[in-house]
Amino acid sequence: MMNTPRAIRPDDFELVAQIPGLSAVARDEDLRLFWHSPSCERVPGKCGAAVSLMGTVLEDVISGAGADERNIVHRRVMETDKAESHYRVSLGARVLCTVYPLDEEAFGHRGIFAVVVDAPIDSRLIEEGEIPILETPNLHDLGALTTRELEVLYHIAKGLATQGIADRIYRATKTVEHHINAIHGKLGTHTRAQLVRFASERGIQSFSVAEWASIVEGARQVRKEPV
Repeated sequence: MMNTPRAIRPDDFELVAQIPGLSAVARDEDLRLFWHSPSCERVPGKCGAAVSLMGTVLEDVISGAGADERNIVHRRVMETDKAESHYRVSLGARVLCTVYPLDEEAFGHRGIFAVVVDAPIDSRLIEEGEIPILETPNLHDLGALTTRELEVLYHIAKGLATQGIADRIYRATKTVEHHINAIHGKLGTHTRAQLVRFASERGIQSFSVAEWASIVEGARQVRKEPV
């Protein structure tokens, strides 16, 4: 969590819009989107098809559990007038999101401004205390993987051999090999090196064991899977 020196004003939008590839959105006090950067023109919705963002709430584009967790952060930022940062999995990759309060006087209403940047490497911002993570992921291309396969992919990204993964998840090596083959089939990879690259490009290895475990549990909640 971090404090911002001032709330976001309308002229900040123009500056952000000029930064190529930067994803940013503004939501009003009802958390309905009324502005977004050019890179957010259309995003995958719940059914995989691209949907227009303008006028939407989070429940329109992501699962109920994921929307609930993000809405809690957004409402807290509006109530406290303090910015907050967190890591999360968005569209299958590790990102850093910072949520700022809007300048209520400048806009005529409260709201939030969220900026999302890729965070695929093992680096942390220099802040007081650790930056938290959101547990409910937007898995995107990882969505085809079961929660067990998500666990196995993480350990592959961390460099564990098959026996090491088996020891970590308390399964036989043949079971782990079965999971790995299933992952290859779903992701279109053929070698462990390709899997490591796939995971590394998405920053999966940059989560701690405990963080990834919470994300896997979050995926279970999103899918409403039994424990």
